[in-house]
Amino acid sequence: MSSRRWFHPTISGIEAEKLLQEQGYDGSYLARLSSSNPGAFTLSVRRGNEVTHIKIQNNGDFFDLYGGEKFATLPELVQYYSENGELKEKNGQAIELKQALICAEPTTESSYF
Repeated sequence: MSSRRWFHPTISGIEAEKLLQEQGYDGSYLARLSSSNPGAFTLSVRRGNEVTHIKIQNNGDFFDLYGGEKFATLPELVQYYSENGELKEKNGQAIELKQALICAEPTTESSYF
């Protein structure tokens, strides 16, 4: 799971914001479990001095950003958007995933996705 250390399974949205503000920079990102939608995930991205939270849907068959490309796994989704830079807000503004914020605590992929 070391290649997927961008996944922070035990933090909340507020903790993600604090972590990204203190240790990240523009374009830093992490993925975490959604606190508002059990079974789903959230991608938190620092953009300037703010943090944007993007819900990732997990319907059991695929992961997507509510209508975007569909992926078999969460790591595939994160890799795609970090390499292709096609993540956009509703207003069309690009959201860049430049650098993963590494999680200090090891996790096992099978535990979450």
